[in-house]
Amino acid sequence: MTTYEATWLGTGHATLNRPEQVDQVLVPLHEMGQPIVVDVFRYRDGRPDGGVQVGVGHPDRSFVLYFGHPEGGYAVVPDVSLWKSDIEFSYGGQATDYHPAETRITPELAFEVVRQLVATDERPTFVDWGDQIEADDDPVGHDRLLASDPWD
Repeated sequence: MTTYEATWLGTGHATLNRPEQVDQVLVPLHEMGQPIVVDVFRYRDGRPDGGVQVGVGHPDRSFVLYFGHPEGGYAVVPDVSLWKSDIEFSYGGQATDYHPAETRITPELAFEVVRQLVATDERPTFVDWGDQIEADDDPVGHDRLLASDPWD
């Protein structure tokens, strides 16, 4: 049996078995308005087997980093333009910058990627996948850039 486990900030946890549960977890976190990373990892027969990391909390942008087969990468919506600067999301309490090429998706579409992943157990095809990574790679950490207004 396949299940998905969502975790965030080192303390939050939820099991996702149905697509409608995705919004029950991600929307309240997003509405808090504090950009954070949520891990949504797949477990097959009790063993970890890929999944996504999704950025929530920024009013206009998100990211979805897919780990799995055929290959991983960042979700890209071609008609979403590059953001003008890095966006900082908290990953387990650690500030992590995500570059404009990694944040070419809106929060609403990012949630749809996660809903489709949970519903189909396949990498969604309605977005492009850029910056390909190997399935076993760890998330890439970036140098932190301080900004007085993270939404600029």
